[in-house]
Amino acid sequence: MGRPAKPVNAGARPRLRALAAYLRQLKDEADATYATLSERTGPTDTPGYRGASTLCQAARGTHLPPIETVLAYARAAGDPGSRAMQQRKATAQKLWKAAAIEKARPHLAGRGLRTRQVRTAASLGQALTRLRAGAGQPSYNVIERATDACGHRVPRSTAHLILGRDILPSREQLTALLNAFDVTPAAAAEWHTVLDRIEHRLQPPPPPARGGYTCADGDPVVQEFIERRARDEEIKRLAGQIHPDETYEDYEERMYERAQRQAADYWPYEDHEEPEGETEPEDEAEKQARAAEHSAFLARFKAMVEPDSPTEPITERP
Repeated sequence: MGRPAKPVNAGARPRLRALAAYLRQLKDEADATYATLSERTGPTDTPGYRGASTLCQAARGTHLPPIETVLAYARAAGDPGSRAMQQRKATAQKLWKAAAIEKARPHLAGRGLRTRQVRTAASLGQALTRLRAGAGQPSYNVIERATDACGHRVPRSTAHLILGRDILPSREQLTALLNAFDVTPAAAAEWHTVLDRIEHRLQPPPPPARGGYTCADGDPVVQEFIERRARDEEIKRLAGQIHPDETYEDYEERMYERAQRQAADYWPYEDHEEPEGETEPEDEAEKQARAAEHSAFLARFKAMVEPDSPTEPITERP
């Protein structure tokens, strides 16, 4: 009789514990040891072979095993030609994906870019990286095999360049990557629209007609400014600086008016220049009144900015 199996790691994440518990359930239902399960995975010189220690580690719950190990475990825990084997594989794959998404959850912090905000190859690579995290953060080897199964293989190096925001994917590569990341057909259509928009913006603008002008929307500098502005708006909305019922333009106008009020409160007076052009001559009474008003203003201003003189004699009250 073999040694009793160690309990599932209590400190593991909930979905990882659920996967480990299901794998142990399959072993108990098969009434087999890990050595027997290892023999059922195939000969030692075949790619599908998994050793007894590998299967034991997969059911321990200390770390997330590769999906290939989980599927080999499910195949070995029963008759490989039965319909129940397909059900075991489907359930194990579902639990593994849930655990993988749980593991990749730190990569999904914050809200991702909306499709209308993706305008460059860099932002598209950032969005695809987030979709990869939502699919369980598959490795580049898994991505290459998954895209190959979809009909258009994306090599590991190419996938690394696309997700690293270095190059723009082709339509076939984007389709294969979206399939590998379990993106629905409706959402995939939106991402293809994004790719079309980026490719259109990357095309050189036509020469302006005589007397016309060239639209600057396709300039990369303009696109970078628009993306920075969109990120700034999202940060300010999360921080509560932009009210829910106002746009980013309303926020800028409110900040401009606030700056104007602060400037007016800071300066105690403003210089007003007389309008250019011919003006009507002032009579003597108006000149004297304006001079007296100016003298009074200067006296009030001097009292505001200059402290009381400490050299004045201090007289005691009787």
